[in-house]
Amino acid sequence: MKIPKKRYLIPIFILFVLLIRYVPEIGRDKSPEDRYLVTKAIDGDTIELSGGDKLRLLGIDSPERGDLYYDSATACLTSLVANRTVTVTYSKKRRDRYGRILGYLFIDDICVNEAILRSGMANVYLFDDNLSDSIRIIGLLNAQKEAIANKKGIWARPVSDEPFYLAIKGKLRFHRPSCQSVRNRPETDYIKYFSRFDAFNDGLSPCRNCRP
Repeated sequence: MKIPKKRYLIPIFILFVLLIRYVPEIGRDKSPEDRYLVTKAIDGDTIELSGGDKLRLLGIDSPERGDLYYDSATACLTSLVANRTVTVTYSKKRRDRYGRILGYLFIDDICVNEAILRSGMANVYLFDDNLSDSIRIIGLLNAQKEAIANKKGIWARPVSDEPFYLAIKGKLRFHRPSCQSVRNRPETDYIKYFSRFDAFNDGLSPCRNCRP
């Protein structure tokens, strides 16, 4: 028995309608360099783009909601990018596990990621995925060093110092010596820092559990 052709047309039409609605909501993966309109800053290191996509600024980490300087970091990023068209360049990984685009933002020749660091509203936060971005990382670290030297933003807040800090060789975080992440490991696994700023200058970022 032949199946009437109309039965094929209905599912195809529904799929077509769904695609029209779906694509603008999630956006699309762009070419290695592309331009976006920013609608707002969500916090100090995340923005929302026209079309609904969210973009996480690579290589930096700003204060979380409830932390000191959270509002200042959000306001800083807002003043730089809200309602502006930005150019985005990418690393190897285009999106994170939350579906957010990952990238370095530029307005003309200004790297927004570096500008946030230079203002003292974030610290460098690297992952294995973007360690090959050597030129970008040098710029990020130099911007952070400038903010540290001038005691801007987060670098002016009081932090309880430890006699030393520990990092596990080959890892990108550093810890207080009492942190569970560094307990019960042989000493040969550790790099010891007597100043947290030395760890920051080496490109490490603080453990989010022990918060050194």
